Amino acid sequence: MRYRYVAVDIDGTLLDDQDRYDRVRLAKDICALRRQNVTFLIASGNSLDALQTRFGKLVKNFVAENGGRVVVAGHEIRGVAHQPATIAKLLDYIQRLPQPDLLSLSAASQTMIPQKFAAVPVPYYPHHAYFERLAEISEPVYNVNVNWYQRQLPLAQIQQIVHTINRDFPEVNATYSGAYGIDILPRGVNKARGLATFVRHTGGNMNQVVAVGDTSNDLEMVSAAGLGLAMRNASPDLQAVADAVTTADNNHNGLLRAIEAHFSL
Repeated sequence: MRYRYVAVDIDGTLLDDQDRYDRVRLAKDICALRRQNVTFLIASGNSLDALQTRFGKLVKNFVAENGGRVVVAGHEIRGVAHQPATIAKLLDYIQRLPQPDLLSLSAASQTMIPQKFAAVPVPYYPHHAYFERLAEISEPVYNVNVNWYQRQLPLAQIQQIVHTINRDFPEVNATYSGAYGIDILPRGVNKARGLATFVRHTGGNMNQVVAVGDTSNDLEMVSAAGLGLAMRNASPDLQAVADAVTTADNNHNGLLRAIEAHFSL
């Protein structure tokens, strides 16, 4: 079947370890894909605000917040937010975990950060504010992110925390998001479901999707796609379910090289 969509993660996939990517090469590839009637979209755990700020006019299609928000040609068609009571319980629960280096809530218009983390640099949150009490947040929250990027907890410990959160909170879907972080989403939210919403809205099906990722929050998407690719630097669990692994890693344009090879760009 002819592929009509290319859905890619960014952190550890499009971006190298210094959070850079070849903008000129990506723009050229997107245009070449468009000439083949292939739609390019980004499927990321990042907030919609962060993605739109980073990519500007270059990309208009997003599955953001690990599937919690879906944007087609610049227009949001889906949003699944946490219940406020769930967020309150999660924040209390997180206090009993190993002290995170950063805690953030992805809200509708900006990232909300507890005041106790005000001294932590947040260059990846272009619009953010600080709060003392949850009642100060008056807009929907799509994702709760907990991160140990300084302490660098072992992956096995982070995965155990993911397991216990999912066990103790049946109303959420916690997943390892890479870079020592956990995304806690509403139950049923993942990249595959968000991507399926995008594809159905645009008249396609998941067999027509090429999906590329690098870690656990890409598992469902890579498994559900017609062609699921894991980056050379991907976590073992993702490589185990992928149809193939890229020949190069994220520090050597592995994503763009794979797309160019598959579509003869």
